[in-house]
Amino acid sequence: MKCWLVVNGFLNSKKFEEIYGFLCRSGKKLGIDVEVKTGADIFCGVNEGFSSFSLPDFVLFWDKDAYTAKRLEEAGLRLFNSAASVELCDNKCLTAMALRGKVKTPETFIAPKTFEGVGFSNLTFLDKAAKKLGYPMVVKEAYGSFGKQVYLVRNRAEAETLVKSFGAKDFLMQKFVETSCGRDVRINVVGEKVVSAMYRHNENDFRSNVTNGGKAENYLPTEEQKTAAIAAAKALGLDFCGVDVLFGEGGEPVIAEVNSNPHFKSTFDCTGIDMSEQILSYVKEQLK
Repeated sequence: MKCWLVVNGFLNSKKFEEIYGFLCRSGKKLGIDVEVKTGADIFCGVNEGFSSFSLPDFVLFWDKDAYTAKRLEEAGLRLFNSAASVELCDNKCLTAMALRGKVKTPETFIAPKTFEGVGFSNLTFLDKAAKKLGYPMVVKEAYGSFGKQVYLVRNRAEAETLVKSFGAKDFLMQKFVETSCGRDVRINVVGEKVVSAMYRHNENDFRSNVTNGGKAENYLPTEEQKTAAIAAAKALGLDFCGVDVLFGEGGEPVIAEVNSNPHFKSTFDCTGIDMSEQILSYVKEQLK
């Protein structure tokens, strides 16, 4: 069985290479020939398509390039995760919309659209959101990873300065879940089953991401947390994912974000559980 592991060719760092290595080794163990392909490796004309390539049996899509994902599906390939799911997870605004009514999420407002060279010249929408959400308020760029495009603004002045720095970027505003400040649970889901989890905490930042200096511990999620994580995965149509779960009032699970291509090396270091083997075992079973 042949697999393309499609990755972003511009993210050249050790932490990404480690993930690709895990998947390749697990593939070999399971009798799957995993070949790493960057977007540039399979670059081709829209009209020509992938006719000049020897196509694999399936694709593990570890990029966020929705255009390429959709074109691969149009060529008849099965993608894990699907193009639609990758697109929903990559854009936090779309994620919030897809999760509405399915799981508990922070109260959210999506900023109105603007354009390059125009920016956000009228901020009345910001005041409307603040009236409902209050300060401090969480502001997230629609696109971003590892918590780097997530901000906490404590007053109107900070919010205005931040929003004006965005230019024409899409973003959303969310209620700050104070009961989960600097802590959350990353729950990894494969095929509607929880396969591992870790508790992340950071005493110096409201974000818990390990990349931002947070620490992680092996964690046994509650049944409520597991149910919420699986429901979020199902709502987004995901085969596998990493779900970030906040601690709401009384410990109620609140879904913060869902990652279609989770960086599971941190979870492996913390728990010893290799998510790559579970992902590929699941895929192999699906393709029987």
